[in-house]
Amino acid sequence: MDWEFRGLKFQVKTEQLGPFWLASARVPSVGPFVRIRPFSSLGKSEAEALDLLKRQIEFEFRKLPAAS
Repeated sequence: MDWEFRGLKFQVKTEQLGPFWLASARVPSVGPFVRIRPFSSLGKSEAEALDLLKRQIEFEFRKLPAAS
């Protein structure tokens, strides 16, 4: 699944791990900085894991100006 936030495109993947769901997203390069680790979250359902992942990304990039 692709998800776009403030002009940045994230490749989001989900997988079931027993009773939990893992959602992860690779981080695109932003200017001269590149984050090595992907974002990830663990939830009781796929929807919960995706929601937690999106909130984590929104929090991390809260200071970026909106792309025009």
